[in-house]
This record gives sequence, C-alpha cells and structure tokens, in this order.
Amino acid sequence: MPVIKITVAKDLRSLRRDFHQMIDEIFRMPHSSLLPGMAWMPAMDIYEDDKFIYVVADLAGVEADTLELAMEGQFLRVAGNRKPPVATRSKRFFQMEVEYGPFERVIRIPISVASEEVEARLENGLLLVRLGKERPEKVTIKVK
Repeated sequence: MPVIKITVAKDLRSLRRDFHQMIDEIFRMPHSSLLPGMAWMPAMDIYEDDKFIYVVADLAGVEADTLELAMEGQFLRVAGNRKPPVATRSKRFFQMEVEYGPFERVIRIPISVASEEVEARLENGLLLVRLGKERPEKVTIKVK
C-alpha cells in the first residue's frame, strides 16, 4: 500500500496567509473600485403638506454644478458626482465608509406635480426640492 504524506499545517498556513493578504488588498481600495460600474445612492426623504411635495437628499460633499435634476412624468431623476477630498489611489485606508463617484437616483412621485411650481436648492449638504401639487379643477358631474 502506498504512503501519502500530507502537510496539513503547512497548507493551512499558506491558505491563511493568502486569505489575509486578499482581505488587506480589498480594504485598501476605495469602495468604487470594488464594484466597477456601481454607483452609490444617496439617502432620500419624500413627504408632503397641503400644497407641496418635498424631497430631501443627503448629498454632503456634492457641488451644485455637478447635479442634474429632471422631472419626467411621475419620476424625479437626481444625478451627480461626489469627488473625494484627497486622491485615494495611493492612500492606505484603515476604514472607508463615505462613498464617492457618480450617482443616480430615480424616485416615483405619487402625486401629480405642477411644473411651474418646482424649486431646488443645495444647502448644508442637503438637496431640498419642493414640488407644487397640481390642483385639479373642481368638476361637477351630472348624473342622468
């Protein structure tokens, strides 16, 4: 019967070293490098009062000139780009939670909007959008 020599300890040490090296490499990369083509999505709130619908988006670090807003039918599209404050390629990160790069978010507005009553401003890192509600004319329907 042939004898097979197994070096489990050596193989496990090698596997463990390779695993730790892979994890170190992953955490040195910015998030946008981990999933190419994937954009981050800002958090958004949507609420209403009697006259308006309000959309608030958390866009800290995004400059107003990089923003694109468009209302198409019932959908509001918010797109832009957040650039990192320093070059990230040559840096070694200990922790990275803030996401950078392009983003796009399309949200459905559940109520008809009056296109002449739309306003947006960027203030203290928050995009504030105010959409006027369309006011339907009162129609009396005669029953026959």
